[in-house]
Amino acid sequence: MKGVLPTLIVELRLLSLVIVVSTLSFMDAIMAREIQILDSASSVAESGALHFVRICNSSIKANGKFSVVLSGGSTPKGMLSLLATDEYKKQVPWDKCHFFWGDERSVPPTHADSNFKMATDSLLSHVPVIASQIYRMEAEKADINQAAQEYQNKIATFFSVPNSSSPPQFDLLYLGMGPDGHTASLFPGTTALGEKSKWVVPNFVPKFNTNRMTFTYPMINQAKNVIFLVAGKDKVASLKEVLEGKPNLETYPSQGINPAHGSLLWLLDVDASSGLS
Repeated sequence: MKGVLPTLIVELRLLSLVIVVSTLSFMDAIMAREIQILDSASSVAESGALHFVRICNSSIKANGKFSVVLSGGSTPKGMLSLLATDEYKKQVPWDKCHFFWGDERSVPPTHADSNFKMATDSLLSHVPVIASQIYRMEAEKADINQAAQEYQNKIATFFSVPNSSSPPQFDLLYLGMGPDGHTASLFPGTTALGEKSKWVVPNFVPKFNTNRMTFTYPMINQAKNVIFLVAGKDKVASLKEVLEGKPNLETYPSQGINPAHGSLLWLLDVDASSGLS
């Protein structure tokens, strides 16, 4: 494909960023995952962007389109900003990309706290995509239960599957992790952790006294490729528990990410990973 960075060069650039690669078993080999430790948060963002280019092009070659789920947070923001640069923009067939979100705050799309606004300001307003390629979570609606169902319906329509079936497979799903071990808007001790069938749900978060909209474990764990982007010293204690501790989903929800048929990659900076064995 004209203008697409050759796969070998992408792979070599990815390898050049990595300090440590560890393929580990977790929870008595129930889950296999790859952990890569990079020298800085900016290297985590760069690796995330290179994986976007790699998986995007391979998905389009195989299926004619690319579906990606975006995350909020400072490290994902850095990744999206990189993708908006000329170096990366020319490597992506943007007209075949479709953008979804794994969670959203109950704020309007123009609010500073909106994950949608962050992605729009960092990437989507700088690349040639149109409204029909962008699937925003409308978490600001008064009836957030209905809004969550509507988002599930949008996903079902995009994948041409019944909205009551098993979740479809996104090509790529990005996640961050908070200092408390949460991911998406799956917070410790919240009701969404126990959801077994719905793909998208509202989730009341007592620590913020507000509702969020979030993908559930069944939806996240169906993705073909799941990539965590984690950076910062404030993640040290929770990351050690998530990756090396005993199973405790109620306290460390990120432990629940275990793709059924896909790959799981943790991209960590040296600060976040400094407590790992």
